[in-house]
Amino acid sequence: MEDGPRRRSELAATCGLAAVLLAWFLAPYVLRGSAFPLGPDAPVYLWWIRLAGLEGLSAVGHRPGVPALALALRGALGLSEVQVVAALEGALGVATGLSAAALVGLGLGRDRREPATAAVLAGLLAGTFAVHLAAGYLANLAFAVAFLTAAALLVCGSRRGALGAALVLGAGGLAHPLFFLVGACVLGLAAALAWRSERGEAVRLGLIVLGGSAVAGLGVLAVLPGPGPLEVDTSKDGFLRRAGLTAELRAAYLDRFVHRWARYVQWASIPLALAGLGRARGALGRFLLAWGLVTVGGVVFALATGLGPADRFVTFGFVVPILAALGLVRLRRALASRRALALLASGGLTVAMLAGSWIAWDRQEPFLSELEVARVTRASRWIAATEPGTALIFPVDQPGTAVTFLASRAANVIRAAVPPERIRDVVVVVPPPRGAADPVRRALTRVTFADAERAAAERGGRRLEVLLAPFDRPDASQAGAGSQTGAGWRRVARGVFLSGAPEAVPERPGPLTDPLAPSSPAGIALATAAVLAGLALAGYGWGRLLGLEAAPALALAPALGAAAVTLAAVGLDALGAPLGSAPVGATASALAGAGGYLAWGAARARERRVGEGRA
Repeated sequence: MEDGPRRRSELAATCGLAAVLLAWFLAPYVLRGSAFPLGPDAPVYLWWIRLAGLEGLSAVGHRPGVPALALALRGALGLSEVQVVAALEGALGVATGLSAAALVGLGLGRDRREPATAAVLAGLLAGTFAVHLAAGYLANLAFAVAFLTAAALLVCGSRRGALGAALVLGAGGLAHPLFFLVGACVLGLAAALAWRSERGEAVRLGLIVLGGSAVAGLGVLAVLPGPGPLEVDTSKDGFLRRAGLTAELRAAYLDRFVHRWARYVQWASIPLALAGLGRARGALGRFLLAWGLVTVGGVVFALATGLGPADRFVTFGFVVPILAALGLVRLRRALASRRALALLASGGLTVAMLAGSWIAWDRQEPFLSELEVARVTRASRWIAATEPGTALIFPVDQPGTAVTFLASRAANVIRAAVPPERIRDVVVVVPPPRGAADPVRRALTRVTFADAERAAAERGGRRLEVLLAPFDRPDASQAGAGSQTGAGWRRVARGVFLSGAPEAVPERPGPLTDPLAPSSPAGIALATAAVLAGLALAGYGWGRLLGLEAAPALALAPALGAAAVTLAAVGLDALGAPLGSAPVGATASALAGAGGYLAWGAARARERRVGEGRA
């Protein structure tokens, strides 16, 4: 294919893949009318963003990457917290597929047959597989995007690519330091595999890991000054770990893996992935082999020790859909003499893998409802009338053992919906059981009541109990008779009751500030498209600066843009600029995007001067 038509074809394929993946990630919102982001961790990111916007990135501790990116995009695009979290789920999901396509396209090169087909298939399967992280696990997803992009820059084999890979990998480490360690293991193993035959590649891999570690480490150190992170349990696992229920935690990890692994990895993808190993050669082959070995080793280690959830290694295993795409191309070539059979077999297997990802994505729901947010918002009017620093005690209860999950979910929803200045005052308690209870329920009651006593003591005894019907219907139905502590409840709004010392319970509501409002399917769709386009615009100049042609630069642009905006936002926060301010957030995005184009323009001008001097 001639150079011009080839480039146009590759650009069209990149844009087509992006459009398909964008429609894929927006489909649940459109079909079900969801007004909040999907997944169990979405409420966590909502209150992280709101708290970091008020106090700075130090408030979220060692994982400032996603809040920094979200605050910058919120300021640049004028989005709400709800819209920016939902938009990042979809936009980073699309970026995952595009980065996987660029990795395969660059890794196979032009000397192989059907590299474009393999790249598009890899992008499609990896992008749709990203639903397992897009369902709320934004930090994991952000690192996966950065990791795939760093690998794509690695296989280019250039010094610029290695430098860019280190910076992108470091930005990913700011999102999720623990998965950065997993990524470092993959790259380290790939370097070991390359040591005998490709010393230069092995050295580049080592330098990328060292450079990425330096960037991530400096970024974390830069945001440490300021208010410390809020040390609370954001998941059921956190409650079990803090309560010392190690056996129950390990059982939960094992049960989760046994019941979910087949949902994450479809049966057809494993043999196809093994077949795909034979097609990948060079730097791409060594990288994918290393990733596969680390994935298997991580699952075995997690199951054997119970130190972490094994299913997280599986959901991070994008190596499987990428290799499965290469296996599909190999199958198609093997059946080339029977075109109908080749089309039927490859098409049927592709649809089967896509169907598995779609079933998982279609099942996802928001883990906060409009009713719950409305009740917290009503309560916030009364909370606003209390003395600042008053401990806000929210009882949470429901029959059965599911109260452990409800307690962590309720805490995240409440923190997300109260005014940002009161997030640190929120404490959730699980009342004593009314009958026989299992050890988990008793431990949960003990730990949460200790939290409430400690919070009140730190605030000079100032406390207000807030009962919200959606989170504690057993007590709400008896609220007129009294609480577990013997204090009577005062109904101040539908589904909202207050209790406490007379001086702690306000007589009238106060002014409401910064309420959390739902979006709409249309609002989320527009926000997702805007975030994807904004990140691509910010990253394209960096891609061209790194020596990429138009199509791979466009494919990696959203990921490069996300890395650049993250690093710029972290830098501004370290200088004391408030990212919660819309102008500062917009400035971070503008600096990230303009920097790439200016550097690219300067590099081109320098190359022209060198060329003219030689002439």
